[in-house]
Order: sequence, then C-alpha cells, then structure tokens
Amino acid sequence: MAAGRPTIIDVARDAGVSPATAGRVLGGYGTPSPELVRRVQDSARRLGYRANDVARSIVTGSTRVIGVVVSDIENPFFARAVNGISDRARAAGYEMLLVSTRMDLARERSAVEALMAKRVDGMIVASASVSEGGHLRRVREAGVPLVLLDRRNDGAGAVDAVLLDNRAAAQRAVSHLLDLGHRAVAAVTSATPGEGHSSSRRRKAAAEFPSSLRFKGYLDALEEAGVTCDPGWVLRCDDADAACERVRELLVTRPDVTAIFATTNVMTGGAFRAIMDGDRRCPEDISLMGFDDHEWSTLVRPQLSVVAQPAYDLGAAAGTVLLGRLSSPGSRSAPSETILQSSLIVRGSVAAPPT
Repeated sequence: MAAGRPTIIDVARDAGVSPATAGRVLGGYGTPSPELVRRVQDSARRLGYRANDVARSIVTGSTRVIGVVVSDIENPFFARAVNGISDRARAAGYEMLLVSTRMDLARERSAVEALMAKRVDGMIVASASVSEGGHLRRVREAGVPLVLLDRRNDGAGAVDAVLLDNRAAAQRAVSHLLDLGHRAVAAVTSATPGEGHSSSRRRKAAAEFPSSLRFKGYLDALEEAGVTCDPGWVLRCDDADAACERVRELLVTRPDVTAIFATTNVMTGGAFRAIMDGDRRCPEDISLMGFDDHEWSTLVRPQLSVVAQPAYDLGAAAGTVLLGRLSSPGSRSAPSETILQSSLIVRGSVAAPPT
C-alpha cells in the first residue's frame, strides 16, 4: 500500500476482491454474501480506511448528513432545540452539520451554500430573516428537503415549518397579570413598537419574528381586558444591557406601572437585573413575567414566572418532519406547519398589585 490515506483499491487488494465489489460492500448497496461483507469490512478496519462521503453520495444519492443553521447557538433556547434535532437525527442514522450565524443574513446565505456543496440530505434553518429567503428557495428548488424552525420566511416559498404558539402564549401570560388586577403592564421587547399595533390574525399574514408575535400577544391581552396601551409602557431594547437601563428608568419615572412582561429570555434577564438593583420590591411593588424557563429562573429569588417554551421538543419535531421527507423522496404532499404549545409557569415574581 502506498504511503498516505488507504483507498478503496487498497481495501480490495487486501480482501482479494475487485474495487467495484469492495465499493458495493462499503457503500451498503448490492447483495454481497455475509462472508464477503465480513472480509471487506475486516480489511477496511485493519487498513484504517475511511469512505469518501461525497463520492459515496454520488453513488447512493445520500450522505446521511443533515445541515442545521440557527441564528444564535449561544442562546440556550437554540442549544436545546439543536439537541432535539441531533437526537432525532442520530436515532435515524444521520449525522448533523451545525452552523450559527449570529443573526447575520450574509453568514446564513454562505452557510446554506456550503451545506449544499457538501450534499447534505436535508436542512433545518432558523433564519435571520422573515422575508429575504431566495437562498432558502434555491434549496427547495434543488430538491433538498427544508424545514424552517421557530419562524417562517416568506421568501422561502412553500416549505415545512415547526413553530411555537408565540402570540397565544404571550397573551396568556399578560392576561394572567391582568387577572391579578394589574392595569399598567409594561412590555420589554426587541420588536419595533409599531409592528404590533394591529391585532389582525389573517391566515395569510406576513411572517414575523417571535418577539413581534409576542408583542402582539401582549396587545391582544390588553385589548381583551379593555386596557389602552400607553406608549410609555413599551420599552424597545436590543440587548440585556439596554433592557436593564430602560427598566431602571421606568421604575423611577412610571410609578403607575405595577407589572412588566419581557418578550425574550435576554429581555427577562435585563429586566430582572434592573428590579434587583432598584428600590421597588418584586413582587410586592412590581411583578415580572418572563419568557423561557432557563435554569437560572429557579435559582434567583424570587423565582421567575415565565412562559416555558418546549425548545427541545421543537427541535425534535423539526427533525421528525425532515426525516419524514427524507423517507419519502419525491413526495408531493403539501408543506406542513406544526405549532407546539408553550406553558405558563407561575412562581414568586408575580402577585397582585400593591393597594
């Protein structure tokens, strides 16, 4: 054998078979005898042979690899979702290639192109955009199954999507605060305030980011309770530090506000920090309802009331949908939209407003 990585020819020579036969055995196709399979596999192990996945995919039409693109793997929500995808994929004999884009659409386009070049069998994408999806449309047009995770993308065309009930979940959470007697409920959100001032629920509504849908759920709850939203209650923030600063200011300048609803885990952390640094007690003076049930939610005092998102189940469901497409190549069944339910967990950070 020549120096360097062993080839299929080396394996064939060692096993005493033709390269074509060795290729069929190691590629998993054809009907070789058990004795022949054992002999070729023993030679491959002894020589340290590793199959060329791209070459094998040309023959078999499959790499047994799926691509996953998420907008921020440092976010615990996406970390849990990816675990769900990975577990489903591994159970079905697939490996996973993961890319995190940091909400950068250019990175996302590049990642999708790279995964296509690696001939992944299918793709799951949590896009950095809800409208610009030409790169995703090309995946679909190439015949590669695509599942959108956590948010739709209008530019992708008709594709499978696995989502959460963001708007309804937010409405339930804010309605709980209103049922306790709160009437001035602030919202800490990464959505642009103007995005949510329509309670339209049209079936063909444009795709939106989860934070925008949650802000609409906040407005739905206020409207249902007959409460007019004061623009001063809406704190638009890009990160936890900004949320902390805006909530600090609110606690001083708006004593009428007795409850705060944070639309993301990042906003929740910033709001909680501001409350802990201030003079108003939680929940005696100010209630806080957050989003996403991270471990720290029960480590702090008071423990946080939150909307708990089934992130792992979301990823697992996306994996199941993709695997279903892969098991039925050429299927013309209509794209599906799966919506998972979040749950409201009431802990010590909410109470009736002070009297």
